[in-house]
Amino acid sequence: MRVTWAGTFEPSFSRNRKLQGFLDRSDARVDIVREDLWGMDRVSLASDGIRIRLLVKGLVAYAKLFVRLALLGRPDVYLVSYPGWFDMPIVAFVAFFKRRPVVFDPFISLSDTTISDRGLFEADSAIGRLSRWIDGLSVRLADVVIADTPAHLDLFRELSGGNLRGTAVVPLGADDDVFRPQADTQIDNSLVAFHGTFVPLQGLVTIVEAAALLEPHGVRVLIVGDGQDRPVLEAAIERTGVAVETPGLVPLEELPGLISSAAVCLGVFGDSAKAGRVVPHKVYECLALGKAVVTREGPAIQGLLMDGELVLVPPGDADALATAVLGLINNPKMRDEIAAAGRKAYVERFHEKTLAIAFYQSLELATSA
Repeated sequence: MRVTWAGTFEPSFSRNRKLQGFLDRSDARVDIVREDLWGMDRVSLASDGIRIRLLVKGLVAYAKLFVRLALLGRPDVYLVSYPGWFDMPIVAFVAFFKRRPVVFDPFISLSDTTISDRGLFEADSAIGRLSRWIDGLSVRLADVVIADTPAHLDLFRELSGGNLRGTAVVPLGADDDVFRPQADTQIDNSLVAFHGTFVPLQGLVTIVEAAALLEPHGVRVLIVGDGQDRPVLEAAIERTGVAVETPGLVPLEELPGLISSAAVCLGVFGDSAKAGRVVPHKVYECLALGKAVVTREGPAIQGLLMDGELVLVPPGDADALATAVLGLINNPKMRDEIAAAGRKAYVERFHEKTLAIAFYQSLELATSA
């Protein structure tokens, strides 16, 4: 199969790295037609001055993208990936005239992220309404829409007005070359670990409040990473007075050993609708490492993993989180059983080989429609 992967996607973004890995595992011949536009710091693009410069840069980028795609030979299928909402009209226009299907892996909703999760704009503002319209248009133009969870697929279907054509679910998974059981790591039975990019859906305040409840029991909490909500994290630590360890960013090659030294690993605990629609990389990474995981309940996680493969708590509930963690700390046998069941689930359902097959099947679905 010949695939043209087109748009303004950032190759180093985690979901796009996964797609590249899936394609590498297949027999697909891939042509990459990409124009640089967004960069990695997409939150800063909300400022007025940057938006104006971005508009000018975007006009040039999309003109070049159109010409390159028009001159390139016909593939079997076009692939558009995150953040491809604005790429879809250009790619779909070319694909229409070349009579070829388009597969779109949006990863997340533009409006769900900028409005519901990060609060950058009001839902009823001009930009808020526009972002929802762009979401709907981009997924309607695709022959197949790929989502990372069934809950996200439901959102895309809602945004499209029920007009999705083909659909597929391909979970995030983890980097299997990096996140694998660390047999030689010494486990600290009093340590709980979280790693992330400090975005609102992760519920850092809930983690800090749970840490304050756990501290009198001799349980320490390690929060690794950096990002948008670092000031929120620091304010919560100061308010509670808890001695949370915050080493900042850690090199990827060191992260598995650091996380594996904890007795329990944490997922996300935000109470937003988006937080309930995701199963983040960190959950898969901890399952891949063979760790017992505690994360928030919600439609996404409960659509992909079963009770006993991890521990679920209500969103935004520090008391429930502390109780669940303490239960695992005090019951090593149960903790080991949950960790083993989670690792087994990961190997059977979320390993890169399994996900690569599912991804390739979504491309075949588009070409057979």
